[in-house]
Amino acid sequence: MKDNMQLIKFFLTSFYAKPKQPVIQALLIIAFIYVAMQYFVLTFIIYFIATPEEYLFYNVLLSNGVTYLLISYFAISVVFSQSDFAIFAHLPISAKKVVMSKIISGVTLPIMAVSILSIPTFSIFLKEFSLGVAIKSIVFLLVMNVLIVLILLLVLSILNHFRSVFINASVYLLVRMTLIVGIGISPILYFLIKNNHAISTVLVKLDVSTISSLSASISDFLEIGYRFAMQQSLVETLLSFNTAISFILLFVLCYVLFKATIKIIASKYYEHGLLVSRIEKTTKVWGRDIQSSWINYLQREYWIIQSEPYFKMQAILGMVLTPICTIIYLILGQTTILKVEWMLDNESFLFVYMVLLMSCMNNISGTPYSREGKYYASSMTLPFDSQKVYLAKVMTSSCIGMISVVISYIIYMLFARAGFITVLHLLITLLLVMTYNLLSPLYDRRHPLLEWSNPSEAIKSNPTVLISLLYGLPILIVIGLLHFSLLTFNVSPSMTALIILVIVTLCTITVIIKCFLKERI
Repeated sequence: MKDNMQLIKFFLTSFYAKPKQPVIQALLIIAFIYVAMQYFVLTFIIYFIATPEEYLFYNVLLSNGVTYLLISYFAISVVFSQSDFAIFAHLPISAKKVVMSKIISGVTLPIMAVSILSIPTFSIFLKEFSLGVAIKSIVFLLVMNVLIVLILLLVLSILNHFRSVFINASVYLLVRMTLIVGIGISPILYFLIKNNHAISTVLVKLDVSTISSLSASISDFLEIGYRFAMQQSLVETLLSFNTAISFILLFVLCYVLFKATIKIIASKYYEHGLLVSRIEKTTKVWGRDIQSSWINYLQREYWIIQSEPYFKMQAILGMVLTPICTIIYLILGQTTILKVEWMLDNESFLFVYMVLLMSCMNNISGTPYSREGKYYASSMTLPFDSQKVYLAKVMTSSCIGMISVVISYIIYMLFARAGFITVLHLLITLLLVMTYNLLSPLYDRRHPLLEWSNPSEAIKSNPTVLISLLYGLPILIVIGLLHFSLLTFNVSPSMTALIILVIVTLCTITVIIKCFLKERI
């Protein structure tokens, strides 16, 4: 047992290490306080609007949702990471012990966070129900959270068992993320499909003129969800577990899921560890004539992204996230949610800047030098042209953003009104993506974060991601405000698009001159 605790402590301190930068530490504390306040406010709003039974149901639902999100974000990277393989492969420690410690350490932080958020809930339960019911409800809440965690880990462990079947790591990561998102949103989609008419009726009658009318509308919506959930046999079965025997059965089920997950992951621990370490140790061949060949500079950027599955996943997300948001935008445009006159009149304007922000606000453009890590020394000691290195990084991030933009506009033109103005908006968006990517790496070029052991540290624990926004975001805001102002003063959309296109073209040319001719970056 003592050995297991040491392993658990090792994984907790390795994967949940406190960021070194005081700025990131402060941001994390502020973010946690902000999220906690939002959770508490939402909990109390439901308490004052809904009935005690509805409040109990939605509190369980909220807690399960937060648990699912935290597990998807934190625990997955711990449980299924192979970064520990090089340390434990030659030690006399069984794979089952290692995997068990990883699972326990992976779920510790999310469960602790949800438990802290449940403290105000317990006080409300005490007020509305008896002490026995309050304790029973909190225990049921925590057991359900653990059950959801173990079910998700079991499903992902089955997928991980067939990891070697996938062509490369990025495809595996994409399938895993798709599975996580699919499992998470499937209950929501099922609810929306089954209650489309009732929800539409509530939205049509939505009245936000007064607080009381808004509360009544929210209450109607909560009632629809509660009534629908109570009709489901699975929910009825789970809510019927309110006796000691029922809790024992739930604990036994959690134990069985826990053991099954350990066995499935441990059976492939050494095989997958050797596979990942073999890929990471593959020697890269750089080619010749580095000083004169643009292909080699672009190939270098490609290899840096390919060096870590996390970087490849970021690049894939940069390509697919904007088209996904475009599809959601088009779906919302066909419902009553966006049936507002101003939004309908400026649908194309909103689409342009939604696509623009989603394409630019990614970690690829802001951290190109930090991602190099150990490869950064080669750009300083070998005869590389620093200007070509910088431009290759700009071209790489711009290509990722432009691919997402083009795909999004193709989807938009297929399913929405499109014309000559859409082509102008596409050119504006592409130019602004290029301009943004020229500016955002400037700080990272001067202050790269190179000492990292986990590739996520180069992005998640890197203040450059936030500071890079200060370089590229202002020009997007200014162009957006100018575009909106021209439309507000009744300038025709086509003329407005032409004016903005000319201004953006001049801005792009100016930034290129500043970056490459005057500063000689």
